[in-house]
Amino acid sequence: MAEESSSSSSSSSSSSSSSSSSQLPILFFQNIHLHKNSEMSEWSQLPKDLLDRISLTLSSSCIDLIRFRSVCSSWRSSLTSYPPYCFPNRISINPLNPTDGLLYSGNFSLSKRIILHLSLPNQNNGWIIKLEQDNSMFSHLLNPLSEVKIQPLPTNFPKVLNFMGLRISELGQEYVLRYADKWPIGFGGDLYREKVVFSSNSPWSTDEEIDYVIMTIHVSGKLALFRLKDSVWSIIDDMPSPYDDVIYYKGNFYAVDNTGRAVVVGPSLTVTVVACPVFGGDKKYLVELDGELVMVDRYLSIGSDDYPMYHNQIQDYEIYVLNDDTYIVDTTVQFKVFKLDQRKKEWVEVKDLGDRMLFLGDNCSFSALVSDFIGSKGNCIYFTDRYFQSNREEDGLLKGHCIGVFNLEDRTIKPLASYPGYSKFFWPPPMWITLPTS
Repeated sequence: MAEESSSSSSSSSSSSSSSSSSQLPILFFQNIHLHKNSEMSEWSQLPKDLLDRISLTLSSSCIDLIRFRSVCSSWRSSLTSYPPYCFPNRISINPLNPTDGLLYSGNFSLSKRIILHLSLPNQNNGWIIKLEQDNSMFSHLLNPLSEVKIQPLPTNFPKVLNFMGLRISELGQEYVLRYADKWPIGFGGDLYREKVVFSSNSPWSTDEEIDYVIMTIHVSGKLALFRLKDSVWSIIDDMPSPYDDVIYYKGNFYAVDNTGRAVVVGPSLTVTVVACPVFGGDKKYLVELDGELVMVDRYLSIGSDDYPMYHNQIQDYEIYVLNDDTYIVDTTVQFKVFKLDQRKKEWVEVKDLGDRMLFLGDNCSFSALVSDFIGSKGNCIYFTDRYFQSNREEDGLLKGHCIGVFNLEDRTIKPLASYPGYSKFFWPPPMWITLPTS
């Protein structure tokens, strides 16, 4: 039986108000009704201390814990520690020290969102979802590539998502940094909150002491880092060019600036260059692809005169290009992909992603196999662009979702709504989710 909650927490870019229609009445678990005459029913009577020990062995795996909690109510209630997608509500920071690069003090919370691929066993009817759990253990469904809550939910959407019997894999995870009360004026309010990376088992930890580490980008373009061990924010002065993205990859914190120069950050806040600049594009993303570190270079253009082919492809959709005394808005026109050659310390261009798809979100970038999704095509990049969206009524629930698709093979770029087969793994929910089960 699903637990109920009357309150929800929203991210900084989401609507501050919420109603029952904006809350997702689901949890990561549901009771499984075991046959009364079956010996399996005895599993629900396992001693709590044994269940605690089992759950601790699964603490590094979100998927395993989801399944563990799905068995029955006693197994669910036995999980006393924080699941991997939850964090203690507040982390205290010591008073401000104006010297040595130590920055804003206060309390903040760090929440985790997970991006999952769900499908029926042995089928390629995949569905991508992003879930965020609030302090009341109540879950919310978000656009997989943004912070926008999907609301209202369809009337036939289940009150509880039962993951038992489904094939589940984690595509990515993202973190949201919020101050406990109101966002402060000063350094804390200047953090680039769209991309935060976190490690609870950083290479800087020792056997005697676990060192939680958070890294994000300051509005100045410099890297900002928080270590639980020190309980202070620090900035790293190294910045030949402003940083665009950060990632935690194979036990290390990586960052890339807007020239393509990539670095690894060490425990003493030292910076080691691992790739030289590539220049060319306007926005860089870091993403792991088949175990390798990949950089995606996004090209922007003011207007479409330099790229007439893109103008023809998206003329049925609204492109907001503003050039006045206040601000200028760009639109996305193409991408290039590079993988890191660590030995040569350079980025090597990738012309073909093969059977892989890349997803560039506001807070997280990830990849997926085309074979997991009916009607999809490999060698494509899915991305968000708030000025590149459909406002056509016939696009239904995809209206205003601001997702574009770039094809590396023919270099074309179109709104997601132009590809009905592609859009199905975002929305609407598949029938095996919405149809009632016996």
